[in-house]
Amino acid sequence: MIKVFTAVGRVAPLGEGVRFGLIALLAGAWMAIVPAPVPAQEPTAKKAGSTADAPKGETPPAKDAAKADAPPAKDASKDAADDDDAKPVVDPFASHKAAALDIYKDPNVDGLLDPKKFPEIRAPKAATDEQIAQLKQMAASPLVAPDANTITDVVNGMIGQMTNTRNIQAVLDPTAEKNLKTVQAVQAATQNLLEPVFTSRSAKNAAFQTRYNQILLQKLPPVFKHHLIPRIQAMIILAQSANPDALKVLLDEIKSPTQTVWVKLWAFRGITNIKLLTNRLSASQEADAAKAIAEQLGKGKAWPAWVQYRALESLTALRQGFLPTSPRTADMAAVAFQYLIDDALRPEVRSQAALALGSMQITSAVPKYNFEIVAYATAQLGASILDKMVNSFSENPIRAQQLTTVLVGPVFQAFEGQAGVRDSGLLNNSAVTNKADIQKYFDALKPVAKAASALIGAPTGQIAALTTDLKAKVAAYKAFLAKSTPAELSLFPNGPTYAAPAGEAAPPQAAAAPKPGPAGARP
Repeated sequence: MIKVFTAVGRVAPLGEGVRFGLIALLAGAWMAIVPAPVPAQEPTAKKAGSTADAPKGETPPAKDAAKADAPPAKDASKDAADDDDAKPVVDPFASHKAAALDIYKDPNVDGLLDPKKFPEIRAPKAATDEQIAQLKQMAASPLVAPDANTITDVVNGMIGQMTNTRNIQAVLDPTAEKNLKTVQAVQAATQNLLEPVFTSRSAKNAAFQTRYNQILLQKLPPVFKHHLIPRIQAMIILAQSANPDALKVLLDEIKSPTQTVWVKLWAFRGITNIKLLTNRLSASQEADAAKAIAEQLGKGKAWPAWVQYRALESLTALRQGFLPTSPRTADMAAVAFQYLIDDALRPEVRSQAALALGSMQITSAVPKYNFEIVAYATAQLGASILDKMVNSFSENPIRAQQLTTVLVGPVFQAFEGQAGVRDSGLLNNSAVTNKADIQKYFDALKPVAKAASALIGAPTGQIAALTTDLKAKVAAYKAFLAKSTPAELSLFPNGPTYAAPAGEAAPPQAAAAPKPGPAGARP
């Protein structure tokens, strides 16, 4: 098992749900194991003893035996009624099931796990504790002039510490290493390089940031071809530096067919940081970066959802839905839409795709761009989330709570926009000619989401009634959507097309939305 270290409390949460902490990633010799509820492809559950588990044409023996030994049938309806009267209302939070593990195999990890295969990147001289303290002092105070020699010595020293064979081996097998300092060496090196990034940003120490970022950008790229552990650590540091000059390096690693997805994950995060923390990319840089990310997403349907999410998060931050040179194909919007309508993906990933589409600055340059189908697909995602939420509440209320958070977070934001992000949200895009076509879906979703929020954390005595109410509202909402399919299902002419669920008509007949709650109400 491989531990990858980050500065405690410094990692931005994935969808507000990824845990902060010391271990950011676990990887095995051929796989990485990601604990649910971190977004990943949802496992397909099978009932024990079902015919799906038996060879075709055969009935599971256990099932036949159960039938043969079964006692004479009783009046099932009478027993059920008696049971309902006798059973107290159970608080699902007291008996919820534990979440399963999602497993992903990264073929590029093979060959990256033997420390002896990688030569150490030795520093000309070891960094002293005094130099490390001086570096941190430079970062914290704009009054202290940044010394390039000290910065270089510390960066070289920490890279040498991260790529040291014994230090890496101690991370892989800490029980075999008696020296605790050696076990913690990679962690300490990572923290020593990350701390000045956050400290100087907090102190608004631009002079130090500029010089420090220059040296990091010069020294870190060779580590991206080293052992799995230091290459991820190096990318975490570069990503958190939010250096606009690092854009090309980040994109090169994202596009590399041999790079592990765990490095790509942090490269995506680095691009998001550059946009959100500096906003110093030109329009052409943003468009080119978004196009490159979309191309990789198109190839990444098998990626773990952590990586898919981070890539879509980058598209959300960049807000570029098409290249100015080829607006008719709206390449970035097309890929995000394909993620939105893919039922096989986790709700967290699909909701981030919806948010990316809602954030994209689509103009009239894209001919016949279909905002309504984006809104409809997002509304259908809301229905899918509500179904999962109400069906999982009794057994896994924690997951139900997470799903509700996804619903009233990125799904709502896809419609109404993000706070502080100008003109974001489908309803705020000036290119939308008929906002009523979009508003009707959002108005229909809000009261159902409010009912879902009411169920989360409700007193035990109210759970049964609130569950019944939510199920009725979800059924009405789905019936409304079934009658409200847009006439045109393509995102744009010759673009990706939404496949309407079975039983839904297109073009639709006029349908009344479920009665919304009070004006402006939201959970």
